[in-house]
Amino acid sequence: MTTRIKTTLALALVLCGIAQALPSRPEKSHVYDENRLVPLQQLEFFDRLSEEVAGETGIGIDAVLLDDIGERNAAQYASEIAEKWQADAGLDGEVLIFVAQKQRRKIVVTKGTASEIISEAEIRKAEQELLVPNFRRERYGDGLLSIAARITFTISDKKGKPIEIDENAIPAEEGMPVRGWIFIVVIFGLLIAFGGKARRFGFFDNMKKLLCVSEIEMSEWPRIFQNVFGENLISAFISGKSLIEGFDALETPWTINFILKDNSPEVVAKLQAYEKRARRDNLQFGHFYTPAEIAQIRDPQELEYLQIASRNAPLCGINPLEI
Repeated sequence: MTTRIKTTLALALVLCGIAQALPSRPEKSHVYDENRLVPLQQLEFFDRLSEEVAGETGIGIDAVLLDDIGERNAAQYASEIAEKWQADAGLDGEVLIFVAQKQRRKIVVTKGTASEIISEAEIRKAEQELLVPNFRRERYGDGLLSIAARITFTISDKKGKPIEIDENAIPAEEGMPVRGWIFIVVIFGLLIAFGGKARRFGFFDNMKKLLCVSEIEMSEWPRIFQNVFGENLISAFISGKSLIEGFDALETPWTINFILKDNSPEVVAKLQAYEKRARRDNLQFGHFYTPAEIAQIRDPQELEYLQIASRNAPLCGINPLEI
């Protein structure tokens, strides 16, 4: 084997090792923050909280914020990091908050005992309610601390270990980040440059969208559904498929399902007048079930989606599985 070939192979092995390397937890922190997005005061609070939870329950709460993960599968990469960090710390369980900025992925993965006591539905709902809206506003520290606090409350409750969090003591980010002001300047520049064309060409579409479950719950839509269907409405809820891993509200609209006493075409047609508004708000209307139709469902996956949605994303009416 020539020297040139040996050198090439050695270089290839080095590059391969670098590509497969997983980030290690910083020596004195539970947050790997590649672009230093989280303010120091909030990092310190996160570290104290994680230390207390680990000490009381044997479950670590950590965060990895990366700029770019290339072609890697985000969920698999986050899972590998969580396994490594749990093993390195010698803990019984692990909760990893994983963010890839360039790929716009925000995932929470659980390992060990954490997977046993925190359901997938609880994780997905927390992602949509806490990580997505805060990161959309570039309030990275607020996003990490809010979801860490909710996870802590869940672990504390289910493990029976009292972990006190004074929510008033959780530090909030100060003012608006520089990038936030730059974004506002750019938007006003577009308004001046394009006037009415800016709206026509869709520059502001994402600013209108409802991007998390709590935004939908606080919107006019629950009232609209009740007004349209009246006593015929049993329940309106977000599809369980919108709450599973990989759903991105910036790319895919939320699907709203309904349970009606009467789902005849003339009854369902009453909602057509709101379809244009729904598209603008990032919603689409899915299935219109009756109680009898739900009772006849035999597909385990479809029943699982209904169960997830009924427990974690009801908008109005009763729990669909109580009928």
